[in-house]
Amino acid sequence: MELKRYQTRALDALRTFLSAAKVKPPAQAYADAIAGAELGSYARGGYTPVEGLEAVPYCCLRLPTGGGKTLLASHAIKVAADAYMDRARVPVIWLVPSSAIQAQTLDALKQPRHPYRVALEEAFDGAVAVFDISERRQIRPQDFLDKTVVIVATYQAFRVEDTSNRNVYADDENLEDHFRDARRGEGLDVVNDGPRRGEIALSFANVLHRQRPLMILDEAHNFMTGLSGGTKARLNPSAIVELTATPKPRSNVIAVATAMELKAEDMIKMPVHLSQHGSWQQAVSHAVQNRAWLARIAANDPAGIRPIALYQAMPAAEGNEATVEVLKAHLIEQERIPEEAIVVATGDQRGLDGVSLFDPACRIEHVITVQALKEGWDCSYAYVFCSLASIRSSGAVEQLLGRVLRMPFATRRASEELNRAYAHVSETTFAAAANGLMDRLTEMGFDERSAREAILEMPPSFDLEGGDMGPLYRVPEPVKLTVNERPDTSDWSVAARQALRMADDGAGKVLAVIDAHASDEVKREIGKAMEAIAPGAAEAVERNIVQTEAAKSPAARGVPFAVPQLEIEVQGELDLAYPESFVDLAGWDLLAHGADLPGFSMTEQPDSYEFDIRGDRLVYSHMATTLELALDGATNWDEAALARFLDRQTRQAHTGQATYLEYCRRVVVELVQDQGMALAALVRGKYALKRAVLARVAELRKLTAQQGVQLFLDGVGVPANPAGALHHFDPNRYDARNPYQGGFRFKKHYYAAIGDLKSQGEEFECAQAIDRLDAVKHWVRNVDRTYGAYRLPTSGNFFYPDFVAELNDGRQLIVEYKGPTDPDAAEKNNIGLKAEEMSGGRLLFLMAVKRDADGRGVTEQILHKIEVGG
Repeated sequence: MELKRYQTRALDALRTFLSAAKVKPPAQAYADAIAGAELGSYARGGYTPVEGLEAVPYCCLRLPTGGGKTLLASHAIKVAADAYMDRARVPVIWLVPSSAIQAQTLDALKQPRHPYRVALEEAFDGAVAVFDISERRQIRPQDFLDKTVVIVATYQAFRVEDTSNRNVYADDENLEDHFRDARRGEGLDVVNDGPRRGEIALSFANVLHRQRPLMILDEAHNFMTGLSGGTKARLNPSAIVELTATPKPRSNVIAVATAMELKAEDMIKMPVHLSQHGSWQQAVSHAVQNRAWLARIAANDPAGIRPIALYQAMPAAEGNEATVEVLKAHLIEQERIPEEAIVVATGDQRGLDGVSLFDPACRIEHVITVQALKEGWDCSYAYVFCSLASIRSSGAVEQLLGRVLRMPFATRRASEELNRAYAHVSETTFAAAANGLMDRLTEMGFDERSAREAILEMPPSFDLEGGDMGPLYRVPEPVKLTVNERPDTSDWSVAARQALRMADDGAGKVLAVIDAHASDEVKREIGKAMEAIAPGAAEAVERNIVQTEAAKSPAARGVPFAVPQLEIEVQGELDLAYPESFVDLAGWDLLAHGADLPGFSMTEQPDSYEFDIRGDRLVYSHMATTLELALDGATNWDEAALARFLDRQTRQAHTGQATYLEYCRRVVVELVQDQGMALAALVRGKYALKRAVLARVAELRKLTAQQGVQLFLDGVGVPANPAGALHHFDPNRYDARNPYQGGFRFKKHYYAAIGDLKSQGEEFECAQAIDRLDAVKHWVRNVDRTYGAYRLPTSGNFFYPDFVAELNDGRQLIVEYKGPTDPDAAEKNNIGLKAEEMSGGRLLFLMAVKRDADGRGVTEQILHKIEVGG
């Protein structure tokens, strides 16, 4: 299971935070991690330390429901191990909010081919052991040395201050082997009474305290607010990483994913089509029809999806009508659903126990619950949610609704209807239902704007053909006709009858409304049929069809939009240009560079060692290195062993193993023999040395790439016969990420939504300038590092120009707005101009500024570029 872009971004932020926390206080590391990050409403003034653990780095990764938090947590362990913990194998205490989620997490982490388990095994070469906290007596001291040990527990296991009520704090002789070398002064709990009073408690909490585990909080944010600082300090974590959809105000959020990003990555079904009904019987009837309609569509899907309807019945209490028993009887007797297609899953009836809903032989299509599924249950075949209680007052709605939002197999379906979720509720008005649903989505981790945009009113016929497509389409206006009498629809088609709604207008006439979502053919049929009683109806329909088509964005109309890509020829091979292409062009030879590590130094004190890497000071104490020395047998190491360690820990895919091992050997020899550093001290600080090697190799790669860029600009590697590769903007997919919400109405954006654009500032003014130009046919806000975004390579990475436009004359214009502090602006400009030069006049590149050297503003700069060209 590959990581999604927003997950990779979150791990990058975590790596930045923990790497900085290794050499800086957590508050400064937090500032480094969030610099330039889009945190939205989760951005705040500064870092909040954990009470009693002020020196321990604590951060939060915020993902909405359905964002893959558990998979992200599995990958976060390796990031923490490499960036902060300095151990080849790391201990982990993984806390979850309930026993149901604990069981689900354990099952996944222990399952050999599950993506969570695979992520851990790939990260630690298969040396992984997973334990339920109830299995703690089975953990041997050697396990912590040989394996990455993951212990899964609920945070309630550590919650109360009266430690006598928690087994994890109990003195347990079965754990004695973990304390053979323990001594007072380590901060361990002692026994308060009995014959061992005053001695170190042989408790599992003390085992964790000695191991200094990574603490993973999976939706267990209440752990941070529900436990005292003293309780947290007993566990003595090295670092704390929280993953949640709903961070607490004092959480140190370093990365945020939006619902739009999840949708763009096919993680969730959006939008949610909501239907409001006057009674629970109507809600159930429509939910049954909705599921059957989806089943007919899914029959042609190769994934074998079996849509499931999930019903939330009322609890068995006085005054409640739609209880579990009543609902089941209604489905069987009134809706004629076979009993074997229905299952009840409540606290008393466990109909789903041992049942795999993904099994092709399974025939379950309807699941009834009250609130028992709110945690730990996961089946992405659930498409239809039907709540028989008020969606505004039901406390379990958000958890149940989250079950129908997960996309099957995290893959977009060919049938658009299978990319959406459906909700049926009993409310007095649609507005009340929509507001209640929006509140529920917000509680699930959606921001308010995304929640509001995610909700669409379900067309009465369930026919979405030609209808609203979420962020890619603008909502069409319906045709409204006022007539003296209701038309005779007996000979109309079924689709035409369903698309017309009529009601008295209160003035003695009838208001007839043609569904805006109806197909053009159905609209024309109705207009022609009503012409006799409403002269001009056919003309009004044609006018509406034209207006509806014009209101669609170019993407919605299927207008193609393609931009030339940059190509390069290296060693006779023509390919798209990547940052690595410039390294290859210059000729990468690691051994041609010296083995020195500029800035790396070591100072040995009586009880500590200090290492500097270009001014970043790392301090290692004797006590802190005891476990690491035991783990690697460091006392018996020689120069070759240290070189092999560096080779294993810093291996580079771009360099052959033999070459890289030789480079690592030369580094060790340089430090020991030429600079006179003690080998034993280098072994004790081997992780600082590892960081220095990684930084040096990256620096050498960057220098080589810069040489390659210069060669390319001078004509080396420029293909004589380019293939003319094009980047196509996908008309059906655009990750708007923080969509524009300002008052100015842009008219020429390629998609209906505009991504990552604030309603003021210099980039906003640049977008306005582009939108107003007569020469521009359409343009797109190019959201960096998202699906389908246009990019150009530099010596260090890709850069994503701010705006890409197509001109009426067929040329494409790329505009990169230069901010006041962009150290890479010159290289970006050179690469962009080279792409322009190689395009044969098809592409224009402009590095725009607020005002250029000739005094021209942004509009004048763009006009000049269009007129003068390259």
